[in-house]
Amino acid sequence: MADSRIQASAQRVKAAIRQYGAQVTSYAVPVALTRTAHDAREELRRTLPATFDRPTPYTVNSTYVQPASKASPTAWVGFKDGWDKGVPATRYLLPNVEGGPRREKSMERQLRGSGLLAPGMFAVPGEEAQLDAYGNMPRSQIVRILSQVRAFGEQGYDANRTNSARSRAKRRKNGHFVALRGNASGLPPGIYRRDGADARPVILFVKRPTYRPRFPFGAIIERAVRANIGRRFKEALAQVDARFAARGR
Repeated sequence: MADSRIQASAQRVKAAIRQYGAQVTSYAVPVALTRTAHDAREELRRTLPATFDRPTPYTVNSTYVQPASKASPTAWVGFKDGWDKGVPATRYLLPNVEGGPRREKSMERQLRGSGLLAPGMFAVPGEEAQLDAYGNMPRSQIVRILSQVRAFGEQGYDANRTNSARSRAKRRKNGHFVALRGNASGLPPGIYRRDGADARPVILFVKRPTYRPRFPFGAIIERAVRANIGRRFKEALAQVDARFAARGR
């Protein structure tokens, strides 16, 4: 998992102890680190749309801050790795941070499990795919396509399809079909939509995409830390010192 630690330099802490005392400094350090981590997260959120084409709000907000404490004076900034709202950000963002092959998507697992997608092949939108405002195929479209090509299995969405003569005739005319490698029509492997006598490419099967590192996660955080840690440290020291002074220390 990609994450970065944010810590105060030993020299800065020693200087603060000489000026403010160890008690004030021990309270101020985690405050300063946590605020700096939030600054770094905001810089990541600002930079994501400049790096990725139309990222979804989920992607823009895919980072988190683990606050520092007196017991653990280190703040962390990283990518969320939970499944509460779908695919974890680490699954599709890490290859853009570290480079390397793209991971398998749910649609590809279903196609592969049904024998429609060959090992080593992956699915990408074709020119006839309907893309949303973020450049992705809507889930409803994927479900409909996989249902028509029978990639769900008997207990999946395919079980809800009607098999009336009219429905079968409509699917033959306007439905989707899979073209495997070496098919008689000479079509590139993929899933096509019938449009009369024409076949429109909706999903194409290609070799596994490989990403080059293009989102400098660590460098963005390091730049934000350098720009903000001094200011945040001074703010926290002044704030905590004033609080202790009001209490008579």
